[in-house]
Amino acid sequence: MYTRSPRTAVVVVAHRMYATLGLCLSGFRTSVSNPADLIFVDNGSGGVLTDWVGQAFPDITVLTLDENQLFCGGYNAGIRLAMDRDYDSVLIANADTEVVNPGFLAALNNALERHPRAAFVGPLVYYREVGTVQTTCLRFPSLLRNILVWLPYRFFPRLVSRQPAVETEVEFLNGVCVLCRITALRQIGLMDESFGAYVEDTDWSWRARAHGWSSVFTPVPSLIHHEEPEGYEHHSFKTFLLKRNTVHWFLKAGKPWSARCYAAAAVTLAWLRMAGARTGKERNLLNVFARRLQSVYRELLTETRPDPLLAIERPYPDHLDPGCKGNDDAA
Repeated sequence: MYTRSPRTAVVVVAHRMYATLGLCLSGFRTSVSNPADLIFVDNGSGGVLTDWVGQAFPDITVLTLDENQLFCGGYNAGIRLAMDRDYDSVLIANADTEVVNPGFLAALNNALERHPRAAFVGPLVYYREVGTVQTTCLRFPSLLRNILVWLPYRFFPRLVSRQPAVETEVEFLNGVCVLCRITALRQIGLMDESFGAYVEDTDWSWRARAHGWSSVFTPVPSLIHHEEPEGYEHHSFKTFLLKRNTVHWFLKAGKPWSARCYAAAAVTLAWLRMAGARTGKERNLLNVFARRLQSVYRELLTETRPDPLLAIERPYPDHLDPGCKGNDDAA
């Protein structure tokens, strides 16, 4: 009896050029069975990236979005295309990554076969250089855990954030590089675009669990994540999204008390940081951040805005980077 080989698409999204984007696309182009299996989503660059990719990689699939739809919207567009083309699985990967093991995609598909109820499978990812492992196996937000690990994480992040050494089921995987089972996505749904970016991977896996699906880590080396050092300051847009979305997730998960306590703590910490700022410029930035965070939390907690996505007004456009996410999930 003939059995069709599983088909896998790879989705990479960017809204601007990265120094390593060429390395990223060339690595994935040689990793897929057919160059057209690599789907690049131009996330509102105004056609600049579409033109560049068309010249540098004319045989891959390019999807051009008119507007920047942030991390969730960009990747959802690519995943929908993969679903329409009847792929069996789809890998989502950050645009600031570089493939160091071309065989890792096959290894992830093998893990998907070994775990028939796995919706998501993630590999071992290196952080900025081979040998330094990024923490991609994460736990669902917990107010008590946040309180207990907040200070230790600041001083000993590697002791608090540990990676398993063997293949194992985890609560959820960082979205920097994840293989998704299409069958599961048809039941679970795609990323909730009201998150924009950050914590959407938490929500995705939480919803998967509610449908009986799991997330699995397999320790096969895969990529280097060339995360940029800028954009993660205490007043940045990325930090704003992370803190805003944690409260959004607590509310979605039916944990209003945790949402209120986390919001109170986050706003208090923001004001304390502003008070301790060393320069006038930093103080002004932290003041804007604290006021915006307080306003957004009020909107979310009182439901004055029915669509949480409307709360993602962008006070820091220079820090906007929806194609790539850092390792802030434990913060």
